[in-house]
Amino acid sequence: MHLINTAICTCIVLFQGAAGSITRSDVSLSSVMQKWKEYQLQCLKYLYETPPLLAEGKFCNGTFDDYACWPDGLPGTYVNVSCPWYLPWASTVLHGHVYRFCTPEGTWLLKENSTLPWRNLSECEASDRVREISIHSQCTQVPQFINSPTIKVSLSIQLSFFHCCLNHLYPAAFI
Repeated sequence: MHLINTAICTCIVLFQGAAGSITRSDVSLSSVMQKWKEYQLQCLKYLYETPPLLAEGKFCNGTFDDYACWPDGLPGTYVNVSCPWYLPWASTVLHGHVYRFCTPEGTWLLKENSTLPWRNLSECEASDRVREISIHSQCTQVPQFINSPTIKVSLSIQLSFFHCCLNHLYPAAFI
């Protein structure tokens, strides 16, 4: 574990629903991380308790890929799961799905020129309905013990949603 300084930022976000109403939501990185950890534990429990899709033959193994919880997949099919509920904008993508493809060989399709699995999460991304209106100007420097998986998840969340805070991150966090 490393002792590093990170900036803890709270972003105030507007969510505009289908009816056009706008609500305010204060979202902190620590609350998102806590929800992500709960989601991960639920997924791992599900994967442990669920019997394999097939007793024999090829199939794609269920997994948690640090974004979504994937059940076993049949060869040659797309597998979809609902957008993860830990996302700060989950209420705006309630009917969205994230997709993976299980190849005829029974392995998850990989991104081109990569060893990482392909996935389409476009239905789960924050949409134009989500508008940033303000940032608390007091992003405080807080020393924390953080392990590398936590850094990986927190940076992915920051890069996809908390981009508003990136200018305030303490530079030593990236050294």
